[in-house]
Formats: sequence, C-alpha cells, structure tokens
Amino acid sequence: MAKLTFLGAAGCVTGSKYLVEAAGKKLLVDCGLFQGTDDLKDRNWKPLPIDPKTIDYLVLTHAHLDHTGWLPVLVRDGYSKPIFANPATIELTGLLLKDSGHLQEEETKDAQKHNWSKHPQPRALYTSADIDPVLQKLKPMPRTGGFDISPEFHIESYDAGHILGSSSLALTITENGKKTVIVFSGDIGRYDQPILNDPKTPEAKQIDLLLCESTYGDREHQAGDPLQILGDVVNRVVKRGGSIVIPAFAIGRTQTFMYYLRQLENLQRIPKLPVYVDSPMAQSATQLYLKYKDDHDVEFGRDEKNGGDPLSVHEFHLTRSVEESKHINDVKTPCIIISASGMVTGGRVLHHLAQRLGDSRNCIILGGFQAEGTRGRALQEGAKSLSLFGQNVPVLAEIVEMGQFSAHAGKSELLRWLTGLQVPPKQSYLTHGEPEAAQSLQQAITANFKWPAAVARYLDTVSIG
Repeated sequence: MAKLTFLGAAGCVTGSKYLVEAAGKKLLVDCGLFQGTDDLKDRNWKPLPIDPKTIDYLVLTHAHLDHTGWLPVLVRDGYSKPIFANPATIELTGLLLKDSGHLQEEETKDAQKHNWSKHPQPRALYTSADIDPVLQKLKPMPRTGGFDISPEFHIESYDAGHILGSSSLALTITENGKKTVIVFSGDIGRYDQPILNDPKTPEAKQIDLLLCESTYGDREHQAGDPLQILGDVVNRVVKRGGSIVIPAFAIGRTQTFMYYLRQLENLQRIPKLPVYVDSPMAQSATQLYLKYKDDHDVEFGRDEKNGGDPLSVHEFHLTRSVEESKHINDVKTPCIIISASGMVTGGRVLHHLAQRLGDSRNCIILGGFQAEGTRGRALQEGAKSLSLFGQNVPVLAEIVEMGQFSAHAGKSELLRWLTGLQVPPKQSYLTHGEPEAAQSLQQAITANFKWPAAVARYLDTVSIG
C-alpha cells in the first residue's frame, strides 16, 4: 500500500517536503527550507529520517525557498536522481538557490566578524559551491498537462497562480494494476489579481488523498482597493518628507508592487519618485516574468501589447553591487526601496531597516504573510524595537500591513479552489499553515463539504487508499 510522510510544512508554513513511497519507489515532492523560529530553523541541520540516496525521484511545485531551499543539503547528502520542474520554475530556482548560498556565506562572515550569532562558531548551512550540483539535476517537465516521471508515477500539472511557474499537482500511482491518486495543492494564489492567471483546480476523477495548503486558512485578506491604499500611503509619506521600505520577495511580490506603482504613476495619482529595487535577483526574476507569457492573465497581456514595460516605474534604479546598495543610505529625499527578504529574515532589506526604522517620517509596508518567529511578524505585532546585526533598533517608522498584496489565497479563496474538485477526496490533510489556520480550514471543510479532513503532523506517515 502507498504511504506518505510529512517531512515539512506540517504545523508550520515552511520546509515543504512530502515523501511518497509506492511500488517499491520513493518520490519526494518539494524540498523546502525551514524558516522562522529557532526550533524550525534547527530542523534544517537535522538529517532526514530516510537516506537521500534511496530517493528515486523529486518534483517541485514552485521555486520559493520554503519549497526548494533545502535541495543543496539533500544533494550534498547523496540524492543523485533528477529533479523535475517546469522551465520557469527551473530558472527561478536557479536564481533563488544562488542567492541563498551567497547570502548564507555573507551572513556567516558578518556574524564571525562582529560576533552577533548565538552560535560560538557560526557556519552556513550551505554555500555557493553546493548550488551547481543541484542545478545539473533539474530536468524540465510540461507547464501544464501530463508527464510520466516513471512507469509508477504520472503527474498532471495545473497553474496554481501563486508565482510564475507555480503548480498544483495530481499524482497518479500505478501499483499492481491499481491506481491511487494524490492531489498536492502547492501554494494556491489569489483570484482576480494582476499579472498571473487565476488558480486552476486539478481535474482528477479520483482523489485518494488531498494535501491542501492552509496559510490563510483562518482569515481573509484585508478589504480595499490595493491601488487606492498604496497610493494613499505613498502620498502621505511623501508629504511628511519620508521614505518607504518594502520588504518583498524577489519573486512575486516585487513584481506586484512594481506593477501597481507603475499604474499609479500612469494615472498621475502619485509623484514619480525614485524607486530602488535593491536586489539583482529581483531584476532577473522580472525578466523571467516577462519571458513566460503563458502565465500572464488577460489584463497584463493587454498592457504588454499596448507598449511599455508594465513592471517598471519611470524613475527606476537597480542596485547590483553592495556599494550601490550602500549609496541608497545617502538618499535623504522621499524614495521607495524594495528589497528582500519578504519576511525580513535576511538580505539587504535588513540594512535599509537599520537605517530607516528609527525615523517617524518613514514607512515600512508589510505586503504578505509573516511567519512566526520572523522579524516581519515582530513588526506586524507592534514590536517597539528590532534586533538587527546584534543591535536593538527602535521602531519609530509607520508600519503598514497590506494583505491585499499577499500571493496566498485567503480562506474563502481556498474554499473556492476546493469547490472546483470534481470528486470528494477520500482523505484530506491540511499543510503549510500554522496550527490555528490549519484547524480553522479543517473545520470549514468539514462544515462545507462533509469531507474527512485532518491537520498534518510533522514526521507522521499515513497510508493512502
């Protein structure tokens, strides 16, 4: 009998890893990095309960680090088989992993130099040297439609609308003439949002097991027109002579903010401010967003045909080098700084916050989910100071939450996606959500659909079919 083990994203929103064992083979779906609390991050240093050398196949739902960021460790520990993903996800994964390895090296050097780590001898989980062996194993699979990983495993991919290349997967297992179907939601995106297509629910005619993400399983996104709200924030900060810092993931959120800022400029609803995208990876990702047009919704496609770059503002500044990044500190007039990471767990945005958090004229926009234990969550919950590079920086800047910019489906959108399933799952597990969110979605599924649903638990193994 087939079985599945939750190696991550169970009781938390990070570290997605699901091991399927069937027909004498092992398939891993996603291989994410744990982020957030110290307890979660400590899991990154622990070996898997199975030997990576024994895993036969690996498939990715999308490129975000909480789904791909542990690949260098897995490969270094012995995984030697292909890693299947669609072409956009392959290119984005390469960008993210190279950046992740580099950042870990830089932060480790800084911690060693300035002695701010809690570890007596800080070291990186992996370095840039560990990335190429992963990239060599990435193999393309179709963006949508069917693909045979092996005689035992067949994948159907559906656009999840979360970031470029993001997919929901229907896995059909053939074992002793019997078929078993597992549906993986991946990260489900938003409906009726700019740039990307709406999420598409898999069309499986049989579902023995459903794994559904529950990031926002207990709440809806804030109401209101994001164009109006962002415009209001920009104008009031400019009026008081301040600047705006937007912690944003280089893939997904950066492009959404750039799109809305360009729209506001075109409508002459905000002044044409200098916008600094302090992330070389974000610029590379933006080029990929323009390259893979199959993911674009109708409105974005129309904007492209009408001329101009819908993802670039009029006074755009890309900072590639560290020196260029430091020069932003010299800008004393109103500006907008977009820099990773989106949950303030690392990256160049930490330096901008260290410079600008202590000035009440400034504003920090939190544009998406902030996981437990991250600095972004601390700001969201009203922290009076933030620990940055071993120093406590006072939080005097205005903190604005803009859930409208989240790339994750809200509760009603998750239920809308589930409504699209053609048959009821025999068993459902809620993953990729903090406990309250997963439990709330579990109750909603039971009430709305009368399906059996449970909250996934870390390292639990369940039988399928």
